[in-house]
Amino acid sequence: MATSQNDKVSPTKHVMISYQWDSQKRMIKLRDKLKAAGYNVWMDINHMGHSTPGDIAAGDTLACMADAVENADAILMCVSKRYQDSKSCKKEAEYAFQKDKVIIPLKVEENFQPTGWLGLLMGTALYYQAHSDEMLDKTFSDVLKELGDKGKMAKQEKWLPVQRGGSKALQCPICLLPFKNPKMLPCMHRFCEECLVPLAPTGTKYISCPLCRKESSVPKGDVRQFPTDFHLKELVEEEASKQQLSGGEVEFSCTCCEMGKQSRVVAKCQDCKHYICDSGLSAHKSDEKLCQHKLLLFDVAKGENTETKQKPTAKAEKPEIKLNMETEWWGLFDAMYDDDHSINLLRFWIQCYNGESQWQDMMVNHYLSCLDELKTQGNDQETLAKRQQQIATVFKQAGQYDKAIELIEKALDLEVKELGGRPERLGDLYFLISDVYSERLNSIALARNVDPDMVQQYIKHARNCLNLRHKAKGDDQKFKLASILRSLSHALRNWIDYGGDKTLSAQDAKTESMKHIEEAIKLFTKLKAKGNVAKCIMTKSSLLEAGSEEKEKLLRKALEMCDEVYGEVSRLSGMLLWCMYVLFHTRKDFYEAYKWLEKCSQVRTKLYGEHHLHSQMVYTELNRSIYREIARKTKEAEQKS
Repeated sequence: MATSQNDKVSPTKHVMISYQWDSQKRMIKLRDKLKAAGYNVWMDINHMGHSTPGDIAAGDTLACMADAVENADAILMCVSKRYQDSKSCKKEAEYAFQKDKVIIPLKVEENFQPTGWLGLLMGTALYYQAHSDEMLDKTFSDVLKELGDKGKMAKQEKWLPVQRGGSKALQCPICLLPFKNPKMLPCMHRFCEECLVPLAPTGTKYISCPLCRKESSVPKGDVRQFPTDFHLKELVEEEASKQQLSGGEVEFSCTCCEMGKQSRVVAKCQDCKHYICDSGLSAHKSDEKLCQHKLLLFDVAKGENTETKQKPTAKAEKPEIKLNMETEWWGLFDAMYDDDHSINLLRFWIQCYNGESQWQDMMVNHYLSCLDELKTQGNDQETLAKRQQQIATVFKQAGQYDKAIELIEKALDLEVKELGGRPERLGDLYFLISDVYSERLNSIALARNVDPDMVQQYIKHARNCLNLRHKAKGDDQKFKLASILRSLSHALRNWIDYGGDKTLSAQDAKTESMKHIEEAIKLFTKLKAKGNVAKCIMTKSSLLEAGSEEKEKLLRKALEMCDEVYGEVSRLSGMLLWCMYVLFHTRKDFYEAYKWLEKCSQVRTKLYGEHHLHSQMVYTELNRSIYREIARKTKEAEQKS
């Protein structure tokens, strides 16, 4: 059974979605629709996560589910035959009934009629049909009416990437004047283009940020190639318009003619974004294409403005509008993208939405639009396939696993049908989708809460990749072979947690998993890839007895290697710190476990931000009563000392 969450369990009330895993995809859509409508949603795939499922006790999961029920304003109970047959679902539903929670039933299986305990619990309640995406769309407005304000998030002002609170926010840190064509460095600081040019003349390879001193490579040796922050540019222009309309003095130029500062600005074109003088206004009115543009006319004497749409001439044609995705957004993307972890790119999006949780949805929608734009612009299939793989990687890094899988499946389809099904490309895509399943499973608490189909898909894709890479030659190919061996070992480890079946028993899965991880360690050791050896050792430790001394020895060895290669803050260190927490939690050495959990929290918050699944799962653990009490005692002891 599954349940749903948007933020870490806390006194903040939420809407809880109680469902069985067969209907998960539709429930994710329901979650997203509720979030878009302003509700705080609880979902297990966002919170009940452990990287080593077999090491966490079932009671821990029950405690987490109980907290979710207790803090729910309303529970959407998504019923089906499998929901009724699930012991976990029954416990959750009965606890909700016992706590007298508002239960809104959704029927996710057509013609299903609850019987037994579920029939008794539902009684004569009105069901909302949700057995298909179409039915969910039709009944969603009715569900919202019944929810009302239950679980609604507090209203917040829409955040803009640049604060409007004061003029300093719109001033270049170098010249202290309003930004002119603001350029954004990879460290996220903005400066006027003309202020950056003297700092890095044409041909300069690197530039040191005037604020944070971080060194960044200069694209094509020209600072003008850094991405333009169009949103900031528009804010500066809006502020200039307001000052002009209110009679304030502002230095602003016509951007449409050669007169420049000598011209009096009388309007702004809403389509081409130019501020124009009388001469430019005349040009806009006489040109066959420009005459269709919307103009914002400034009447300074009256202190107001008027938006007009010019009447087109008989011969006027509809102007062609093209989004400049290739030169600006893709340039920004390429400057900050990283196959392993695009930390600067993710921080950029987190910054754009002030750390609020909607940054992930906005990022996903934006990049999907960018991909659509590539198609409409007639780019070649090779470029589209490359971008699909890169965007899917970023979605995986941001914890948007379902979106990543959808995109990789499209890339696989494109590769097979249009690009010849090249083994190297197919291997890369199979490895990427395996990696997504790996991370997704790491965000789920117990294997018994996982749909076995998910684990089987993980194993299938990993085997497909291994079949393409097993005859690897050369160091690069051997590195890829070792990587998929480690991934397949991890996939089989999840199958062990599930318990296996007739096709592959848990014992056979363990034997095969150990074989693959030992081979991966040998390959990475020969390649002197110390960081990857550490990751393999972590995977190997998961095959050992929970809480054992041997397991601790391996994890400490992996941590030492990880710190040496990547430093204290890395994706791998975040995983290893979590494993150390699980180890001591299993031993019930809660004070030691708390120390590791605190370290893990610090690392993951730096890496992912507060709203990523990997951060949320740590916050959920810190919110346990035992660790809240330890935190209180630790703080008191520090204050006394």
